[in-house]
Amino acid sequence: MAWFKRLFGFGHASSDTEILDRYRAARAMSRDLQIRMIKELPKPALPECAKKLGLVKSGTLIINQDDEIAIAYDYCLHHFRRAGKNVIERTLETSADEKESAWLDALTKARFSTFMVESITPHRGAKLVDLIQEEPIELIDLGLASTGQAGLILLGRIVMFDGFHLSSGTLIPIPPGVFESQIRPVFEKFERARSDRSAPLSSSQSAALEAQATRIALHEAGEDNSFFSDIES
Repeated sequence: MAWFKRLFGFGHASSDTEILDRYRAARAMSRDLQIRMIKELPKPALPECAKKLGLVKSGTLIINQDDEIAIAYDYCLHHFRRAGKNVIERTLETSADEKESAWLDALTKARFSTFMVESITPHRGAKLVDLIQEEPIELIDLGLASTGQAGLILLGRIVMFDGFHLSSGTLIPIPPGVFESQIRPVFEKFERARSDRSAPLSSSQSAALEAQATRIALHEAGEDNSFFSDIES
C-alpha cells in the first residue's frame, strides 16, 4: 500500500525531488498561516515582545532591517499568551484542515536552540549539529544551501514536519565566541533551573530563555548581519 500513501500525500518518499516539493508546499502553507496568525495578535503583542528582545528604546520600536521585525513577530506567535495560550495553540484548536493542523502541532513542539553547520548539501540544505543537545540534524533549507557555509553558528527554531526538518522563523548567525561566552551560559542557566530534568521547560521559562538568547544574538549580530529567513521566494 506504499503507492497508495504516496499518491495521496501520506508517505515519505526518499527522492530529492519529492522531498523538495513537500518542503516548498510546507513553506507556502507556513507563510500563509503566519500571515493569518499575525493578524490575530492583539495590538499590545508586538511592542511588548519587541521590548523583551531589545528592539524598543525610549518607548520606540527600533528596527534596523526587515528580519528583525520578522523575529519579533515570530516571538509573539510563540510566546505572547492570553489565558495561558499563544496564537498558534488557539489557531490549532479551531483548524479544520489536516495539513495545517499537523504544521501547527509541529510548531508547538519546535526546537529552539543553537546549531552549527557541519556541511552544506547543495540545492537541498545542510547538516547541522545542535550545540546544546549535541544531536545531528539534517535540515532542508534552500536559502541556507545557497548562501550558508560550514562552521556557521545559528540561533533559532527548527521544526520536524512531514518527515524532514526545516527552520521556522529566522535563523540568526552568531560569532563562535559569542556563543561560548554569552549564549551557551543562558541555556545552561535555564537547564540548572529545571526541577525535573526529564521535563521540558515551562512556557514562561521557554519565553525567557528565547528572549535572553535572541537579545544577545541581535545585539552582537550588528546592523549588517545576514539572516536566514523561512520566508523564501
